[in-house]
Amino acid sequence: MMDLDQAEQDVEAMFAAYAASIPADPSELATMKDGKLYELFVLAKLIDDLYSRGCIINFSGTTLKFKAGPGMIKTADPHFEVETPDGRTLYLFVDIEFLTMSRAALGVTDNSDRHELDIVLVKGAPAYPSHDEIVLGVECKSGAFSKALLKQALGVRREMSLLTPFERPSCLSDMGAIERRVRAEPASEFWVAHLDPAGSAYQDGPAFFGIDFRHIEP
Repeated sequence: MMDLDQAEQDVEAMFAAYAASIPADPSELATMKDGKLYELFVLAKLIDDLYSRGCIINFSGTTLKFKAGPGMIKTADPHFEVETPDGRTLYLFVDIEFLTMSRAALGVTDNSDRHELDIVLVKGAPAYPSHDEIVLGVECKSGAFSKALLKQALGVRREMSLLTPFERPSCLSDMGAIERRVRAEPASEFWVAHLDPAGSAYQDGPAFFGIDFRHIEP
C-alpha cells in the first residue's frame, strides 16, 4: 500500500519530469504554465483529496504527459488507478471527452454528443466514457473568472446528470469513500477548480446542482 508521503514524492517527481519535457520556446512555455501545468497542480490536489477519503492510488506509466487536445481514453496512456475503500478500481485520466446524457437519451450524433473534462475519474476505461460512467469530473480554469465560465460549467453539469430534489451520497461515497452529497442522478461529483479568487463569488448557485467550486492556488 502506498502511503501519502510516497504519493506526494511521486507527484513531485512527475512535476520535475514534466517540466523537463516542456519545449524551451518562451511563448509555448507561458501557455503550458497558464493552462496545462495548472491542470497538473489540480490533479495533485485531487489525488490528495482521494487519499484523504480512503482511496489508494497507483500511477501507471513513467511520465504524465497531456494530450495536444481532448480525446479518448487509451489505457496505454499514463494514468492513475484508484482503489476505492470497498475494493473497486477506478481510472483517473486527463483531457478526456465523455458521451453526453443527451446522446444516451436521444441518440444525438452531431458535434454536441461529446464534451471535454480536464480530469476524469471513471468506472472502467472505455474509449469515450458515457455520462453514467463518470464518478468525478474536474474543470480547471487558470485565467480570469467570468460569468461565461460559470455558464459553461452549468452546461457541462447538465450533460453529466439530472437534478434531484434532495441531496444523496455521491457515487464515490457509495464505494466507501468519506461521504460527499450531491443533488444529481447519476450522483457524480464535479469540481470547478479556479486560480482566480473572483471565482469564489460564483459558487453558491452552482453548489445547488452539485458543482463544487474550489479556489486552488499554488
